[in-house]
Amino acid sequence: MSSHTARNARNQARHRDRQRRQGLRLLQVWVPDTSAPGFVDEYRRQAKLVAETYRPDGEDAGLLDFWEGVADSDRRDAWG
Repeated sequence: MSSHTARNARNQARHRDRQRRQGLRLLQVWVPDTSAPGFVDEYRRQAKLVAETYRPDGEDAGLLDFWEGVADSDRRDAWG
């Protein structure tokens, strides 16, 4: 390991230790790669399935309104 790489690893470890002392916890999340081949086709396929199964007069009543409200809300209001 080069000295530069070792120094970066030590700095990262110190940073993580500081974050933990502040009461934070590291969280890593895998998310879809929107630039991946086939992403758009899969997105459209799933959206079509949702649209085909959505029933506004049944259990889903109000669900679309809820999610549209979430999408339209000011995120600062949602997170305090």
